[in-house]
Amino acid sequence: MKEIANIIQGKLRQGIPVEITEYSLDSRSVVAPEHTLFFALTGSNHNAHDYIQTLYSEGVRAFVISENRKEFEHLPEANLIIVENVLAALQQLAAYHRQQSKVEVIGITGSNGKTVVKEWLYQLLANDHAVYRSPRSYNSQVGVPLSLLGIDTKAEIAIIEAGISKKGEMQRLEQMIRPDIGIFTHLGDAHDENFTSREEKLAEKALLFTRCQWVIGQAGKALQFIRSRVPAKTTFFTWGEETEADVQVRTVNIAHDHREIKISHKGTTFILDIPFPDIASFENCMNAVCVLLLKKYSPEVITSRVEQLSAIAMRLEIKEGINNCTLVNDYYNSDPSSFQLALNMLATQDASKERVVILSDFMDSGKGSEDLYPAIAEMLRQTNVMLFIGIGKHLSDHRYDFAPNSRFYEDTEHFLRQEERENFRDQVILIKGARVFQFEFIAGFLQKQSHGTILEVDLDAMVHNLNHFRSLTDAHIAVMVKAFSYGSGSREIASLLQYHRVDYLMVAFADEGIELRAAGITIPIAVMNPEREAFDNMIMFDLEPEIYALDILEDFNQALQKHGIKRFPVHIKLNTGMNRSGFDEQDISRLLEFFDSERSVFIRSIFSHLAGSDEAVHDEFTLGQIHLFERMTERIQARFDYKIWRHILNSAGIERFPQYHFDMVRLGIGLHGISATHADLQPVSSFKTYISSIRDVPEGQSIGYGRKSYTTRPSRIAVIPVGYADGLNRHLSNRTGEVHVKGKRVPIIGNICMDTCMIDVTDTDASIGDEVEIFGKHIPVTEVAEKLGTIPYEVLTGISFRVKRVYYKE
Repeated sequence: MKEIANIIQGKLRQGIPVEITEYSLDSRSVVAPEHTLFFALTGSNHNAHDYIQTLYSEGVRAFVISENRKEFEHLPEANLIIVENVLAALQQLAAYHRQQSKVEVIGITGSNGKTVVKEWLYQLLANDHAVYRSPRSYNSQVGVPLSLLGIDTKAEIAIIEAGISKKGEMQRLEQMIRPDIGIFTHLGDAHDENFTSREEKLAEKALLFTRCQWVIGQAGKALQFIRSRVPAKTTFFTWGEETEADVQVRTVNIAHDHREIKISHKGTTFILDIPFPDIASFENCMNAVCVLLLKKYSPEVITSRVEQLSAIAMRLEIKEGINNCTLVNDYYNSDPSSFQLALNMLATQDASKERVVILSDFMDSGKGSEDLYPAIAEMLRQTNVMLFIGIGKHLSDHRYDFAPNSRFYEDTEHFLRQEERENFRDQVILIKGARVFQFEFIAGFLQKQSHGTILEVDLDAMVHNLNHFRSLTDAHIAVMVKAFSYGSGSREIASLLQYHRVDYLMVAFADEGIELRAAGITIPIAVMNPEREAFDNMIMFDLEPEIYALDILEDFNQALQKHGIKRFPVHIKLNTGMNRSGFDEQDISRLLEFFDSERSVFIRSIFSHLAGSDEAVHDEFTLGQIHLFERMTERIQARFDYKIWRHILNSAGIERFPQYHFDMVRLGIGLHGISATHADLQPVSSFKTYISSIRDVPEGQSIGYGRKSYTTRPSRIAVIPVGYADGLNRHLSNRTGEVHVKGKRVPIIGNICMDTCMIDVTDTDASIGDEVEIFGKHIPVTEVAEKLGTIPYEVLTGISFRVKRVYYKE
């Protein structure tokens, strides 16, 4: 700790001796507390200093802080390093670690392709070198230092991503990374809004290459600009069709599953078969191949290794498994750092289910197996994994380090032969393995079967939207998870929200709340439509009712008395103009009279609903509702000697009426990316399918039931397996609706059928198996709603339960 304090120029308040092997920024993902140094970052919507006492109680004894709070005096064993800026201290420590390392560093930047180039470089180099690469997309001001701190002494090459979103960020990243070789992938439009021009953004990215010996990239204007911004001693190694490129490249054949290119370099010419046909994969592959050429790999070695490149699963996916299991699929790499991240994700899932880990031998760790596998066994114990299944020789050799009930197999084939699907029930299963073990077969073995139409739910986008609304308010946040979380899934979304510490969840009916309790959700849950026959279950499962009438309040109070329960929280609903339900102003006297004698309920909150907060045309009415709400709640609060929370704002209200956040706000559709003020929210749900068949149809032919559409030219008509039974509204038939395929919008043609529909792909090069987006990142759900003359709520909640939900995060 003294050494670290000196490096980051902090003042140390010394506690008990500790040896630091882990670094953490998230109080919920500490696995080895006695060896963890926790950096207490502060942000616009969180302050990690608030969790230091909790971490101390869990065994953490080393902290970097910027607020030396009085309560920390009661943590006698804690080592506290006090600095002015915790993030700067983290970056300073990472820079020191990088400078002490003898590793060759390859730094990658660009708008797209960074992670793919990094992973493919690993696949191409790992047979000959001990290669470390930054986990997942850890390329930010926080991600880069964590990546660098993971480099161990055995690494020979470290591949580090660097991502920026605004001016001034790359200089700090470069001071930490100091790459020897730089790779520039591509300049796209991401974060354009934060720069005055593309040139300014490119100049910012060029800063990464300030100290590089070599810079690799595609010959062209972007690289010419970068060359003008770096020292003259830097050598550029370029590829492309241009004659000035160091590596001449020409595509000679493109098929549906591969691309053949001709490469000429220093008088040598050879054919390279890239196992992916698309242009992005071609560019990413060439950037990686240039590193091999720079390192003087032979054409024969390059050719054989490129042929073996595997697609990069860029996402950790959560899928529905057999027998009420949940699968966490993460089998695109297998190093200890990515295993730790996967365990963190496992910890956020349904707490009521037993945790299972299926893991292969690690293929890319510089750590000896004698140290590695006992450490893995300890990580499993720390995260309460109840069943471990190890696959591979090394894990089998270390079986005695693991819990006695663990099972071990020589390879994936033996697992599939000997395990039964009935062995897995009511569990959350992490499937994590090196590609050579082909764990996709295990995922298929355990995954609930469904047709190929899915609703993808982007958990990172949801967290982004949650944090946006958090940045707008200091009030408590309640999140609506009724109606299957607006179609995106109840348990999975509630687990995510609990992990991110929202204050309340709100459901429509008691059954929804009971399901969440059964899934291990422990945070407060309010029921918006409490039914008398559900009162006993609500009391048993600690579900707090919305009370909108005096007779319901009286009946619920009697139910509490029957159970002998006192001080049970309820939420009083007031009618301020929505005229759907709630106490009117003239009802308040009778409501207060109810509390003249001792009751078993207490009022947790008073709330009301706004009728038109999303439209400026209703602002006068909305303000009238709010002022009436203030008057009514002040009268109620005056009757009680305890604080009662008030809340009236929905998603649109949070954005448009910040002066009336009161004590709590209710976040609903905004969590899913719908903004009343066109804020920078991200779409969460993507409704997707695939092309199952294509036929050539002559001009003048009718398409589909009822012959409502005709071809106006020789056409290519594709069938996609999604229909009105899946939630694709039939009013989008006959060119009203569009879908996105192969980078283009194409019309729905003919009447939508129950299970299928047809799309006109004449103007695309679409083929069977291509992905089709119905709504999502290319076609906003708001646009679909407008075409239907409805609201996004109806579109989202209309997706059928037979459509599989797939959850993913970067």
